Amino acid sequence: MAQQPDYSLLDRPEIISIMFHPRPEWSSPPSGATDHLVPVAEGVAVACRFYRNDKAAPSILYFHGNGEVVRDHDSIAPFYQRSGLNLFVADYRGYGASGGLPNFSTMLSDARRIFEAFRETLVTESCDAAHFVMGRSLGALSAVEVAAHFGRQLRGLIIESGAAGTSGWSRFAPSDGDPSAWQELQRLHLAKVQSITIPVLSIHAELDELIPLAQAVELQEIIGSSQKQLIVIPAAGHNDIMHVGMEQYFTALRKFIFGTMRDQTR
Repeated sequence: MAQQPDYSLLDRPEIISIMFHPRPEWSSPPSGATDHLVPVAEGVAVACRFYRNDKAAPSILYFHGNGEVVRDHDSIAPFYQRSGLNLFVADYRGYGASGGLPNFSTMLSDARRIFEAFRETLVTESCDAAHFVMGRSLGALSAVEVAAHFGRQLRGLIIESGAAGTSGWSRFAPSDGDPSAWQELQRLHLAKVQSITIPVLSIHAELDELIPLAQAVELQEIIGSSQKQLIVIPAAGHNDIMHVGMEQYFTALRKFIFGTMRDQTR
């Protein structure tokens, strides 16, 4: 990958307070699921939960939105499992049972360490089928980070309700700051997105009120993959996309994952 962007520009209190909404909520994993604490810094670990379906099933590393936590997925994971998938959900610092406090730069560096832990867990669990990375909303940034760094170890990237930072960061620049630093951040970030060449599926709500559909279209145009598709869920918003479009959502997910696996084994 090319030069890493300097995301510390985004580690400003007024930005973090808008973009992160940590909930230190945790509950015991349901039957069949296991919890994993991933060390990311001295004295700091990020909590993840692995919902294993079958060791022969493909596995998804999943980064959730900014107001969600791992335990919220106890009721969602069964839909992935019924689709023949394993799901490994990661929190952020300060979320769930994770230590520390969230910010942008550590969120992205943590994503790389979490991917390594995800791979280690799959080896331990003898889950040796294809691996995918997925990000919802804010989690799209972490998923893109993983896809850019570990593309050779992944079969595909899935973005749900996310724009992955393709535009808009300049609005965070302080009026007395150096605009060139923000321009360089945006340039290097877009270069990272363009470097991704693995197959990409984006699922987006037609009426998304937080991340407009136009931003998902922009991401599709920028990302470097030659195999990419955008699925739009009609009449859905940012937070009810799965509920409104359940059948379309999981049909697209299964078709992408198992179709990609078939294509890459030919």
